Amino acid sequence: MNRPGTPTFDQLRIFLTIVDTGSFAAAGRRLNRAVSVISYGIANLEAQLGLMLFEREGTRKPVLTVAGRALLAEARSISHGMDGLRAKVKGLLDGLEAEVDLAVDVMLPSERLGKVLRAFAAEFPTVQLRLHVEALGAITAMVLDRQAVVGISGPLAAGVEGV
Repeated sequence: MNRPGTPTFDQLRIFLTIVDTGSFAAAGRRLNRAVSVISYGIANLEAQLGLMLFEREGTRKPVLTVAGRALLAEARSISHGMDGLRAKVKGLLDGLEAEVDLAVDVMLPSERLGKVLRAFAAEFPTVQLRLHVEALGAITAMVLDRQAVVGISGPLAAGVEGV
């Protein structure tokens, strides 16, 4: 039974850069590496996987093989995941919360809530938001019990000690 090796993220980045730029030389320029390093990285990746990813015969530009096309989406997914991981870490290092629990009153207009949630996601894409929709005094109770960091409620919360 064939057991493929585990490619490094750098090998996958080289693979994706060749696909995106259209050549080994352009990938080398973008990654600030010699073409020989790019070729070596792809040769190692192909050896680890046991698959040829590019057709190199009879063409100036590398063309993805069937196997290369099949792996392209997975490589992009891994790359996006790594970008997300790095963005999350940067946010944490910059002092952003990892997650926020938001409790809102059930009577809050959904259109307005949708706008607020979209704006939050656009401004803080790495912060996980947990939304609790509650009624009456439950919002105040969740904030006081520290089950929610932020609460949006009606006038029932006015004058409550600790809010």
